[in-house]
Amino acid sequence: MHHPMFTSLAGLALLGMVSACGGGGSPSDAGSGSGSGASTGGGSGVTVNRGPTSIALDADPNGLFWDADTATLFIADDNGNRILSWTDTAGLGLAAELPSAPPDSAGLGQVVKMKDGTLVVPRFGGGTAGDVVYAKPDGTNGVVPNLDPLRRRIGLSVSEEGTLYDTFFVAMNGIKLGSVAKLDLAGTEAEVMTGLKKPVGVLAVAGEFIVTEQETGNVYRAPIANPAELAVIAQITGPDLLTTGPNGTFFTGGKDGSVRQIIGGGDWSEFASGFQEVRGVAYDAENKRLFLADHDGIEEDGVTHFLRILPVD
Repeated sequence: MHHPMFTSLAGLALLGMVSACGGGGSPSDAGSGSGSGASTGGGSGVTVNRGPTSIALDADPNGLFWDADTATLFIADDNGNRILSWTDTAGLGLAAELPSAPPDSAGLGQVVKMKDGTLVVPRFGGGTAGDVVYAKPDGTNGVVPNLDPLRRRIGLSVSEEGTLYDTFFVAMNGIKLGSVAKLDLAGTEAEVMTGLKKPVGVLAVAGEFIVTEQETGNVYRAPIANPAELAVIAQITGPDLLTTGPNGTFFTGGKDGSVRQIIGGGDWSEFASGFQEVRGVAYDAENKRLFLADHDGIEEDGVTHFLRILPVD
């Protein structure tokens, strides 16, 4: 069931957007882009930008990951085959360079940070060069060995225990076959949830998988201990990558430029709309704000990309 209870945020977001940097600048040129929702964190003296805010990027953002321990947002930059960072104090910066990729095959998906500080992100590869890459805190990087390059990977999640899970699909004669797999950086990728079509977002949280399937619009919940016990908790047009939200909810974007909040039990709400294409999403629970990767999909090589920040009240 669709409840448009949050749609009014869209107008608020668009009215309050402020560009922090123009196209063509480097990430280090951008400020924090404080908007009308800025507030000072408890006793830290740090001004927290809750939005609504828009930060123009000289990058094409896809997956986003909020690291609460360091109050840092990590951004998978598809244009630069790199991972950017953003903080309230320093704004945008370079977090890590990634191993080189074949031409036109990078296609970065969801980025995550592991307990040891390693950043991991899948590369889509277009059906010929799919892989998963990582960047360690010491500045070294690498490609996970032994992975099937035909698998088109997008989603990635790290569980509370530190286990990685990814989503992938293969396309043959126009038919997509997808799975969720347990991934090890040593080079193993074991399927744990099969029979999907085009799985995109995945979360491994509180002993459960939450998975978005883009073609069918299904959002699934399943126990990690028994992934075959799939249950549809919502049906949404073209759901994309996922993040947790407040009170056991989840957020996902979409190509229609909207952000949907999944409540469960078949229920969801449109949280905000009016953007270009919303890809990655990340939620900062402490400061009650949502980050969006807003991709310019109008042209094949669109250049008007943004990081959006919206308050979640």
